[in-house]
Amino acid sequence: MRIRMLACLFAALSFTPALATAQTRSLYSNLANPAIGMNTLFTGQAARNIDQAYGLGFDEAEMSVISTVDPYWTFVSNIVFVGDGSLDPEEAWVRSTNIPTIQLKLGKIRGTFGKHGLLHTHAFPFIQAPIIMGNSIGEEGFKDPGIEASWLTPLPWFSELTGGAYQAVALDDDHPLDFGSTRHDNVPFLGHFKNQLDLNSETTLELGQSFLQGRGADGNIHTAAGGDVTFRNVPARNSNRSGWILQGEYLQKASRVAGTYIREQDGGYASFQYRLSQIWWVGVRGEQSRNSTTDFLVDDTGTEIPGKVTRGSLSVAWVPSEFSFVRLEYSHAEADDGKGFKPNDDRVMIQLSYTIGYHPAHAY
Repeated sequence: MRIRMLACLFAALSFTPALATAQTRSLYSNLANPAIGMNTLFTGQAARNIDQAYGLGFDEAEMSVISTVDPYWTFVSNIVFVGDGSLDPEEAWVRSTNIPTIQLKLGKIRGTFGKHGLLHTHAFPFIQAPIIMGNSIGEEGFKDPGIEASWLTPLPWFSELTGGAYQAVALDDDHPLDFGSTRHDNVPFLGHFKNQLDLNSETTLELGQSFLQGRGADGNIHTAAGGDVTFRNVPARNSNRSGWILQGEYLQKASRVAGTYIREQDGGYASFQYRLSQIWWVGVRGEQSRNSTTDFLVDDTGTEIPGKVTRGSLSVAWVPSEFSFVRLEYSHAEADDGKGFKPNDDRVMIQLSYTIGYHPAHAY
């Protein structure tokens, strides 16, 4: 009798965890083990006008952690280990998952501004970011704690309207826009309107408009505005062997002083990327930025000074898989400070990127 009781007890204990595991596997397996991935980026540069030794350097290692919080939220974070040894919690936010046609995003986010500004460093189409980026919203886009709401409109094509409000942040290396006023009503806000249409079965057209405004430490209103257009061709057959992307973007940074609109920096770029085969891409980009700074336009003390900068870039990329690539890029740039100083710059760069684990899809 005792043996039968022990046998029944053992069977019950064996069955209960199995049943509990079956019922909760989909929940706890994701909560206890979120999707984790890491990307590592290395870049080498040879530039004769830059006071820097040639060689390959470590740029950053970006760790992505993504998980379902509950039926209402998804958590996303990107923690960056920078080459100088510092740690940057680049993004940490939650996204709503159960509100029809509307999506909320709150936390430390990458603001939905422009086209290039939505990309992580390893997803840049060229090694160098357009010069106007670092002189307007930030080389890696506008990143700030805040909240955004995106509404998928009922138009017969993909049309999304996004609005956001953010923390007031003063000027620093990552924030070229001055939103540092301590006034209680200083809540920087953003608007973004994106429309995407099918031109045919293989080609899409995307149009975007962006606006960002806040009050600076000087008490004046500071703004950034931009527009972008992208044509993308993905053949119905052999989509992973051919295709092209034609893209252009214009950005302007300005302020309003005593009711007068003052344009501070502005510029843009146009680029074309072509897929030669499953593993080879080539690209060309032209750009110009006015009243802007760059690393080779410096005075006698090595301090960057503003001027008009024009640059052209050629890129070749070997992409053996979605987890790695090697890019080689050549660029020629000319600058003019408006006072007779006209330096130029030629540089060759190489970049290597490696990704392991899960990594979220990049912006289309």
